[in-house]
Amino acid sequence: MRFLPIVCMMLLLGGCIGDRADLEQFVASTKANHVARIPPLKEPPKFEHFIYQAESLRSPFVPPARELTEEVVDSSRDCLQPDLKRKKSRLETYALDNLKMRGTLSQGQVIWALVETADSSVYRLGVGDYLGLYHGRIEAISANSINIRELIPDGAGCWTERNSSLELTGE
Repeated sequence: MRFLPIVCMMLLLGGCIGDRADLEQFVASTKANHVARIPPLKEPPKFEHFIYQAESLRSPFVPPARELTEEVVDSSRDCLQPDLKRKKSRLETYALDNLKMRGTLSQGQVIWALVETADSSVYRLGVGDYLGLYHGRIEAISANSINIRELIPDGAGCWTERNSSLELTGE
């Protein structure tokens, strides 16, 4: 009885052995009749040489020299100058166009503005705080706007004042 399954299995497998000539002929004729049609590759673009003619200019892969990035201040002249020794705040790295007034907070007579940056961070600012690229100082805060006084370089070593504002946005 123990050998019955083994005997049945041998009989079944024995029936699988047979002539495969017709199968081999079908595979050979299919391979001969069906040739793969691969479209030709596109012509590669012509290479044009570029001659770099800016040898006298600063390499774009080298950071600029420190004197090129410092603000020019002529302390020998008696004119309006920013305080460059003052430590800059985080909001002085953003242009005013990239800042949005989102609201106000108040406690008694003191009012603060809520300003959002392009990376969705919100800061609380009061009168006298700095923001913007041009030494902007907050002069006044109302419920709908922030008045800012900026110092703009005139190119000759002096600076001029410019009044700007941020309006409340409800986006």
